[in-house]
Parts: sequence; C-alpha cells; structure tokens
Amino acid sequence: MEEKKRGGFREGSGRKPRAEELKSNNIFLTMIKDLKGVETDEEARLEIARELFTFERGKMFIAEHVFGKPKEIIENINIDAGKLTEEEVKKINDALQQSY
Repeated sequence: MEEKKRGGFREGSGRKPRAEELKSNNIFLTMIKDLKGVETDEEARLEIARELFTFERGKMFIAEHVFGKPKEIIENINIDAGKLTEEEVKKINDALQQSY
C-alpha cells in the first residue's frame, strides 16, 4: 500500500493566478452594476459599501478594511497553569455545574 504524501507541491495548490482573481472581480462587478443600475466600477463599489453600512457586521467589515483589524490579545489569567489545587478545581466544577 502506497503512503500518501503530505505537503510540498501538489497540482492546484497555492494561490490562484492574478489573472483568475481579476476575472472573478470583473464578473462580480458586472453583476453588481446590472443589479444596482450603475455604469462604472467605482459606482458599483460605492453601492456595495452603502449596502454593507446598513448592517452591524457590514460596518465592522468596512472598519476592519479601512482602519485595519485590531490585534486579538488572549491573556492567560492562570499564572500557575497546570498547578491547580483541589480546592480550585472544586470551585471551577461547582461554577460549571451551576451554569448548566
């Protein structure tokens, strides 16, 4: 039985060519122009931005692209990770049981 290789070059792997990306963009821009009744690509982009701005998630999407997405910080509040006492484990278990 032949082992499956993982990693490395495979057919179809990697980023798609820029020309293919532009082709997809043009297809979507053409569709938006038809739906919204606008003439230029710029007007189509503005119409989509206006529509996105009517939704909370759309506003977040626009803000992340205009101002950059903020770095997510995850803090470990347990300084002695892996060194819980039996009393601490019992408190955690009790809290979990009460939440159900």
